[in-house]
Amino acid sequence: MKTKIVLFFALAVGFLTAASVQAVPTTYQYTGNPFTDVDPPYTTSDFVSGMVTLAGPLAPNMPLTSVTPTAFTLFDGVQTITNLNALSSSFSFSTGPTGAITGWNVFSGSPTGFIITNSVIQPPLDRGELLELGDHLGTVRTSGTWALVSSRVPDTGSTLSLMTLSLMGLGVAARQFKRAAA
Repeated sequence: MKTKIVLFFALAVGFLTAASVQAVPTTYQYTGNPFTDVDPPYTTSDFVSGMVTLAGPLAPNMPLTSVTPTAFTLFDGVQTITNLNALSSSFSFSTGPTGAITGWNVFSGSPTGFIITNSVIQPPLDRGELLELGDHLGTVRTSGTWALVSSRVPDTGSTLSLMTLSLMGLGVAARQFKRAAA
């Protein structure tokens, strides 16, 4: 009976150790080019920028794939659309060999307007459009760049502690099995 309890404890710790290794939240930042075609209140100093946080980093050599951010903010110099005020949104990314974003199609709309950045449909396009008091927009027909901002390092201390505890538990269980066999 004692051996079964020790074995159960060792297996439980092992499962907890595996569960503690989780995806690392990863944030990417977009910086677009200044708008070239504008209607007030947009100016040629405005541009699309944004941050997208995903549950984990994008995979290397990924074809254009739809993803669901855990959080996002898009800004076009006039309006800000976030995961908290968006009515609809769509995020698709492709990556190169290092996992860096090489292609994208991002759209988000709110009650007051929408923001688009797109590099995969030709010509590439960044656009902010304000729907209040008529159609006001800022547009540029070039795409900006995405950069990895942060990828939080997981807490390896607790993971290593659980792995050590797991190995110790398996060692105790093995010793108990040897004693029971003798």
